Amino acid sequence: MDRILKRRANLLYVLRRKNVRCLTKERMIFFPYGEDPYAVRQIACLCNEYHFHVQLILQ
Repeated sequence: MDRILKRRANLLYVLRRKNVRCLTKERMIFFPYGEDPYAVRQIACLCNEYHFHVQLILQ
């Protein structure tokens, strides 16, 4: 596996372990409203390096 794809897979794996829903095909991260999504290191890396977008959801 390419190093770039392996890094993205690892970031998504760690993020999913924190109970954050991610859709890789649409490059979308669903994060609870009221919290700062960029405080999570994995979300910041995915947005900056792999052009993911954050969608805030109400819980």
